[in-house]
Amino acid sequence: MKAGLSSPLGMMKAVLVSQLVIGAALVAIDLRGAGGGTAAPGLFAPPAQGPSVRPYRPDLRPGEPGTPAMRPMPERLAFEMEGEAISVTGQIAPGDADRFAQWLDQHRPAATSVALDSSGGSVSDALAIGRTIRAAGYATSVAEGSVCMSACPYLFAGGTDRTVAESGVMGVHQSYYGQNTILPAFMAVKDVQRGQAAVMDYLTEMGVDLRLMGQALRTPPEEINILTPEQMTDFRLTT
Repeated sequence: MKAGLSSPLGMMKAVLVSQLVIGAALVAIDLRGAGGGTAAPGLFAPPAQGPSVRPYRPDLRPGEPGTPAMRPMPERLAFEMEGEAISVTGQIAPGDADRFAQWLDQHRPAATSVALDSSGGSVSDALAIGRTIRAAGYATSVAEGSVCMSACPYLFAGGTDRTVAESGVMGVHQSYYGQNTILPAFMAVKDVQRGQAAVMDYLTEMGVDLRLMGQALRTPPEEINILTPEQMTDFRLTT
């Protein structure tokens, strides 16, 4: 019987096939640079109102409710208390996992959940923050008008209970694991393989179906694949 993507063999084949594609994409991204382009209209529309794959702009976030203007996404995570929830907002910068642990130690918040609004960033920091969230027993959520994209869904997966509001946006794509420099393709692929193994181990640890990786692997880094509520439930990303 032919192995499907949901089987371990099928998943490993998908991962291996993606290596050279991602390696080439990494070189192209470095040559092109991070700037340029504009956010397409409807980027942050709910999945039912727009295409599943859209342009990815990590530097932007939705505007205030009722306004069409976009706002800058902070360059690193900011943490603050909002009621009984810890608000985590911004791009995930290297070192943010240590900053989050230090913030928790300093403030010792009486929180039960973590509310996310992040366009992603450092995968290793997202995994570390996710494990901190799971160890603390926090739930995770993506509120109305908020986003959780790129590496953020891995952070989200750390929640003991995980919910996404109707107008919240959850999106995945191929992750960038290496240093931001031009490398020979085989060196870039080694970084990708190590990074993907770490993500697969983490998702298994958090009880998330590895088919989520399939959605990420077939979407290039400059685009984002917006997950439907049905997909999030099917992949056990939401509870």
